[in-house]
Amino acid sequence: MFYSVRTRLTLWYAGVLAMSLVAFALVIYYAAARSFHERQDESLRSTAHTVASAYVEEIGEAHSLTKAAEVVLVELTFPDRYVQIIDSSGHPIGASRNLSGAVLAIPPSVLSQTRERNASFATVDGLRVAVVPVSTDRDLGFAAVAERSSVWEEGLGQLRRDFFAGVPVVLLLASLGGYFLARKSLAPIASMNTQTQRISAESLSSRLDVPNARDELGRFATTINDLLARLENSFNEQQRFIADASHELRTPLAVLRGETEVALGKTRTVKEYQESLTLIQEEAERLSRIVEDLFILARQPIRLPGVLITESVSLTEVVADCARAAQVLANRKGVRLKLENDSPAIALNADEELLKRMILNLLDNAVKYTPEGGEILLALARENGNAEIVVRDTGIGIPEAHQQRVFDRFYRVDKARSRALGGAGLGLSIVRCIVEAHRGQIRIESIPRHGSTFTVSLPLNG
Repeated sequence: MFYSVRTRLTLWYAGVLAMSLVAFALVIYYAAARSFHERQDESLRSTAHTVASAYVEEIGEAHSLTKAAEVVLVELTFPDRYVQIIDSSGHPIGASRNLSGAVLAIPPSVLSQTRERNASFATVDGLRVAVVPVSTDRDLGFAAVAERSSVWEEGLGQLRRDFFAGVPVVLLLASLGGYFLARKSLAPIASMNTQTQRISAESLSSRLDVPNARDELGRFATTINDLLARLENSFNEQQRFIADASHELRTPLAVLRGETEVALGKTRTVKEYQESLTLIQEEAERLSRIVEDLFILARQPIRLPGVLITESVSLTEVVADCARAAQVLANRKGVRLKLENDSPAIALNADEELLKRMILNLLDNAVKYTPEGGEILLALARENGNAEIVVRDTGIGIPEAHQQRVFDRFYRVDKARSRALGGAGLGLSIVRCIVEAHRGQIRIESIPRHGSTFTVSLPLNG
């Protein structure tokens, strides 16, 4: 039960509320006790002043302190209060009848304090006593009025009983309400948990319900839905990748197997064996290129940046080397290849082998789709803190609807023609993978039957 978030929230809520209620009850209790105490002191002081005033008047008429005290104590009676008149030396002159001959033993320090402050209070034998001087201009003694402390203790006792009974009831009701609110608040999470458990690899298209996209739970559900969408895309892409890879590998393997079976079917001439071996070699090389490309793509985009061998590379020399290598392909196809580089030497931190692979893939792609007599331009320039590599051709071009998809794995604009040219639809995917690994960008501009331009921007700050 304690593993439930609902239960833990309720317990935390009940604990915090209990401490708050106890603190509140203590504050109220001590505030009430102080108020009761002050009210009693003020009432006793007022009564003492009344006795003192009456005593002074009687002194003027009776001309005797003892007789004046007797008259005052007879005329002034206060239920549940005890009155005593004390002379200036601290000896009792008279006391109310309810004292039954007892004497309020007022400490001398209290009488001294009364002379200084015109009033003082003390607790004597369970009685709260207020002492005031009879007269402020003559030393005629003191008037003392006392009352049992239990008078206000009874009120505080009732307040304590109310707190002892009320706090647990309030805490119980609040805890039940907190449990209900926690259950209601966490109900969407329980629903999301149930829905998530039903989602599997075969039902990644399912999404969680989002009752309110503006609150925390709604944003959480939206985040999970976005995660599911990314997982679905990745899963579908993986399935497409496996299917396309299988399809691409099936053709060269079928050719290898078929040609081997034909060659071994009967005795043939040396020339026929050479032709078969040449075909087998070509298909094996094609198969090797596909496997190598798949190996690079399998590391992208998660692992490839982590395995870059970064070092200071002269991009100027890399571009020149790639131009010389691609010149062989261009000459064989009857295409002119032109290199432009008017900028000073450009260097950056990068993986040299991957950069060469990227540029050669772009040049190889340009040679394949540029007809005989066409022209290819390879240019290097510095632009806004970036190194820009441009490969422009006068080939068949790419329709606008296909321009962004040419970077997808195994994608071909013209599948029959691409296969005839020996392409597997992985070259531009490799290019984009390498560009992104170097935190760069690649753009494409193309007009059908007029050619294409690929522009790669690589940051020069490492």
